[in-house]
Amino acid sequence: MSLKKDLAKEISIIEREMREIESKRTRSMAALVEALVGKQEPPEREMQFFRQYSAEIEVKREKLAELNDQLKSLL
Repeated sequence: MSLKKDLAKEISIIEREMREIESKRTRSMAALVEALVGKQEPPEREMQFFRQYSAEIEVKREKLAELNDQLKSLL
């Protein structure tokens, strides 16, 4: 029973972290879109942030899928 609770807690933590990172990525995405709409060169810093946040989200998604599979196997 404790393993199920631990997995559920870890899943919850990762989901919260993903929401925070997605929020940050959205801000970077807005800056990139604004530059494109204004026909300007997107700021390199915003492109780096966007790539970094996207990579972090992908890692979290993979971990989340793994934990969900572990939890399902216990049920």
